[in-house]
Amino acid sequence: MRLQRAGVLLAVVAAPLRLASQPQQPVRRDGFYTSNSVDEVPHRVSGPPVEYPAGLLRAPVHPAGLVRVAAIVDTSGRVEPHSVEGLSTPDSVLFEPVRQMLLASQFSPGRLKGVTVRVMIQMAVDVRPPRFSATQLLGTARAQLASGRPDSAQTLLTLAFDSALSHPTEGERAYGLLVRGIAESRAGHDSASRADLGDGVTLVQSLSTRDVDLAPFLRRLADSVRLARRAMTPHSVEMPAPATVGVVDEPPALLTHPAIRYPPEMQTLRIAATVIVEAALDATGHVEPGSLKIVESPNHAFDREALRVVSGSTYRRAKNGGRPVRAVIRQPISFVNY
Repeated sequence: MRLQRAGVLLAVVAAPLRLASQPQQPVRRDGFYTSNSVDEVPHRVSGPPVEYPAGLLRAPVHPAGLVRVAAIVDTSGRVEPHSVEGLSTPDSVLFEPVRQMLLASQFSPGRLKGVTVRVMIQMAVDVRPPRFSATQLLGTARAQLASGRPDSAQTLLTLAFDSALSHPTEGERAYGLLVRGIAESRAGHDSASRADLGDGVTLVQSLSTRDVDLAPFLRRLADSVRLARRAMTPHSVEMPAPATVGVVDEPPALLTHPAIRYPPEMQTLRIAATVIVEAALDATGHVEPGSLKIVESPNHAFDREALRVVSGSTYRRAKNGGRPVRAVIRQPISFVNY
């Protein structure tokens, strides 16, 4: 799995170091020069960042620090694969990502008296774990849950709660508790789910009491969870008769509609809601494209599905004086726990 680019960035690459400890010599036996014996030392001009090992992101400790390496840059400005040597590293697992970065990099070739030559360089690379946005990780985790990928969602949640990687704020922590509670409920871990959802709602309420500015989507999610915990009784009607805006002799009546798909996250939370959609019907009883709009919604997680259902519905045409006419309706849609 990749997180945006999931193994991720960051390393500060130092310029090649001259080998001051090496004696001055025009050329070594193996056919390369040391950096202190050429006129122009190779410099890294392009290449990828070091990818921090993805496996270490899930470890309790994230090793970091300077990795010192030596390598030979050939006359085309590329590192010779078998020449890369680790000189020192805070953890051996950090050497291979640095090696891969070097092999994928382009260097300016070394020169001696205007001629390109093979040169051994030393580099110090500062390798550290990436810093993630907890909000982005949690948003992606919700999307993974909605698309049926609970394992990926759990990995993202672990990263989001890791203070060394994402530095979550109190608001992000509340968001994380709610999302993790949903994931645990989906996995059948009811006790853990209740604990996280309860803690998440409590933290949101505490932050609101302290006048902490919370994102609207977080408030809506917390409200949904709080309502679910009250064990709401589901509605018994899916699509009641529409109300007509304006006066007609014979109002339109619902004939058919697509199956209502319960938004997965709201179904997990056992949330029921009624959304009212306004739409214009042409003289044949079909919904006019572009006329749909939400006029009432207790939770915007239901809006997209409500619009889809009304868009695909057909109605008995409205009539005035016995003739079919255009009409505007307001159609309630009740999402029930089925």
